This record gives sequence, structure tokens and C-alpha cells, in this order.
Amino acid sequence: MNNLDLILESIKNKAEEEKNQILDQARSEAKEIADEAKNKASEEAKSIMEKAEKEAATTLTNEELSSSRKARDIKIGAKNDLINQVIDKVLSDLKNLDEESYKKFVIKRLEGFPESNAEIILKEGMASVFNSDDLKGLKISNETTDDGFIIKDGNVTYDNSFSSIIDYEKDQIKKIISDALFTKEEI
Repeated sequence: MNNLDLILESIKNKAEEEKNQILDQARSEAKEIADEAKNKASEEAKSIMEKAEKEAATTLTNEELSSSRKARDIKIGAKNDLINQVIDKVLSDLKNLDEESYKKFVIKRLEGFPESNAEIILKEGMASVFNSDDLKGLKISNETTDDGFIIKDGNVTYDNSFSSIIDYEKDQIKKIISDALFTKEEI
């Protein structure tokens, strides 16, 4: 080999060596970039998964709460319906009181009423049950009412019908019925 061949061989070896160094460095940098991208993608995926899991847990909690509220509302509605049915039954029973029970009711309600020349409207067919002393001087009207009784004193009307009394005392009556039908935990 002559000098030229040696020089060319040396240049060729040096070029090959530099090429290999450049390729190794490029591979190393490419691996670093790829590893960095994988790590970043993995972190982002992990972050997205954590966020999705938190959102899923929140959604589940909200749905459970919403379902619980709906169930509670249905239960309350059913209890209110039952209480209203009891009130309707009580009103129906009161409208159909026998003569003795009706008389006791009227006399009891008149206990605090002052003697008066007012008119009392009784349930149809019940006027014969009373004597003048029972009614504290009230005059029995020819008019009748469906339930209870009504006192008319001039322009003032005292409505003692069962439906009016129940409407007036409805909250207290509902509480009594609720306490009787349901335990404290059920209310």
C-alpha cells in the first residue's frame, strides 16, 4: 500500500468512526427523547385515569345520593298518602256517628260557648236527640248540615263541622297519626 492508500484508509476509518459516534449519539438522544415521551405519556395517562376515577367516584356518590333522596321522597309520599287515608276514614266515621255519640260531641263542643239566642244548625235527623237545656238556649234551625254543627249568631258563624275542625287541626292530627303508625326511625 502506498501512502495515498494509507491516507485514504485512515480518512475512511476516521469517517467510519465519526459516523458511528454520530449514530450512537443520535440513537442515545432518540432513546432519551423516546423514554421522556413514554414517561410523559405514562404520567399523563396516569393523571387522566386518576381524574376519571375521581369523576366516576363523584358521579357514583351523586347518583347514590340522588337515588337515596328519591327513595326517601317516595317513602314520605307513601306515608303522607296513608296519613291522608286515615284522616279521610276518620272524617267518614265522624259523619256517620250514632245519635248518642253525636249528642256527646255537640254538648262537649258547647261547654265553653256562652248562652245565646243564636241558631244552631244540626245534622239532619239529629234535632230530636236534644232538649233545650243541652243546647244552652240555642234555637234549632230548620236548616241541616252534612256533619258536625254550625252556630249562626247574627253575622258570625261558628263552624263546628267535622271537616272544618279537621282542617283547622290538620297538622296536629297528622302528627298524632304519624306517631301512632310509624316508629321514630320510620318518620
